[in-house]
Amino acid sequence: MTTKDKLFIILSMALAVRLTLIIIFKTYIHPVTWEYEVIVNNLLSGKGFLFYFFDVPYRSLNAPLYSFLCAGIYILTNHSYLAVLLAQSLFTMFLALVIFKIAKIIFDEKVAFMSAIIVSFHPGFIYYDVFNLIPLSIDSFLIATAALLVLKFKDRPSILNISLLGMMVGLGALSRGIIWALIPFLSLYFILFITRLALHEKFKIIIFFAIAAFIVITPWIIRNYVIHKRFIFIVSTTGENLWRGNNKYAVGTSFNKEGKTIIELWPEEFRKKVFALDEIGQKNFFEKEAMYFIRKDPLGFIKRYITKIYYFWWFSPQSGIIYPKPYFIIYRYLYSILLGFSILGLILSLASGEKVIKGSVWLIIFIFMAIFLTQSLFYVEGRHRWLVEPLLIIFFSYGINESYELLLRKIKLLSI
Repeated sequence: MTTKDKLFIILSMALAVRLTLIIIFKTYIHPVTWEYEVIVNNLLSGKGFLFYFFDVPYRSLNAPLYSFLCAGIYILTNHSYLAVLLAQSLFTMFLALVIFKIAKIIFDEKVAFMSAIIVSFHPGFIYYDVFNLIPLSIDSFLIATAALLVLKFKDRPSILNISLLGMMVGLGALSRGIIWALIPFLSLYFILFITRLALHEKFKIIIFFAIAAFIVITPWIIRNYVIHKRFIFIVSTTGENLWRGNNKYAVGTSFNKEGKTIIELWPEEFRKKVFALDEIGQKNFFEKEAMYFIRKDPLGFIKRYITKIYYFWWFSPQSGIIYPKPYFIIYRYLYSILLGFSILGLILSLASGEKVIKGSVWLIIFIFMAIFLTQSLFYVEGRHRWLVEPLLIIFFSYGINESYELLLRKIKLLSI
C-alpha cells in the first residue's frame, strides 16, 4: 500500500468520525453559532456585512472571508449547516495534507505520516469542525500553507513564487487579521536565512511579497474606506480586542474566573459611555484607553504581556470556561504530552548537524513568533494556539520518533 493510499484511508476515517458526530449530536440542525452566522444572515437578507456589537451596528466587525464563504455555501445549499460543517472538516483534511508535506520536507515520511494522523484526529479541530460555525480550520490551513510555500520557494525565491506567497498571506489576513503579522516575521526570515541572495535582492523579494499581500486585501480596505471614510489596514474595527487585554481589569483572556466578560467588570457609567459611541468612535475610544493604560504602567504591561505568552502556550485560570469540562480535561492531558515531546523534538532538530533542517525549523519558529507575540498584545484564548498547533505537532512527531529510535538502540545494545 502506497503512502497516498494510507493517507487517503486515514483522512477518510477522520472525515467519517466528524460526520458521525455531526449526526449523533445533530449539530447539522443546531450548531454553535458565533457572530459570523449573524453577519451571513444579514448579507443574505440584503442588510450587508452587519453585526450589532456593544449596542452599535458594526459594518466591519471582523475579517470577511469566512462570512462570504458561508454565504456562498448557503446560497448553493438552501442554508445547510451540514454543508458548512463538512467544508470546515474538509479544510482540516487539507491542513493535515499540508502538515504532511511540511514534515516530509523537514524530516522524513515517517514523521510526516504521524503528524498528518494526529492533526486529522486533533480533538480541538474535531470539536470546532463538528459543533461550531467558526473558521479555525481555515485559518490554520492558510498559515500552514504559507509555511509550505516558503519551504518550497526559499531555494528559488522568484518574484512569481514570492508573489504567490504574498497572496496567500493576504488571503489569510482576510480570514483572520493576525495573519498580517506573518509579513514582518517572514521578511526577517528571508533576510537571515536566504543566504544565496544579496541583501538588495532580499529587499526586492520582500517588497513584492508585501505588495502581493496588500493587493489581495485592497478591495476590503477600499470598501471600508467608502463606509467609514478612513483607511483601516488591520481588517476589522474592533479596537476592543486591544483594550480587552490592556486595562485595569484585564486578566489576559476574555473572561475572569467567574465567567464574566471584561466589559462587565467595568462600572455602568463606563459602559454607557461606550454604548453611546458609534463603530469608529468605539474603536478610537478603546484604542486610546488601552494605549493610555500601557503608557501609565509600562512595567505592568510587560508583566501582563509575558503572562499572556504563558497562557498562549499553556493554560490560563479561565481555560475551559466555554468548553464541556470532560473535553477540556482530556485535551489538557493530551496537550501536556504533546508539549513535552514537542519541546524535545524542537531541541533535537535545532541540535541537528544538517543545515537544511535547521533553516526549515527556524522558519516554523518565526511563524510561531509571529502569531504568539502578536496575539499576546491583545488577549489570549486556547483556540488561538490551535492556529499553529498543527505545526507544533510536527516537532512532537519528530520527538516521539527520535525517542523510539533511541529506545530501540538501547534495547539492541542490551541484547548483545
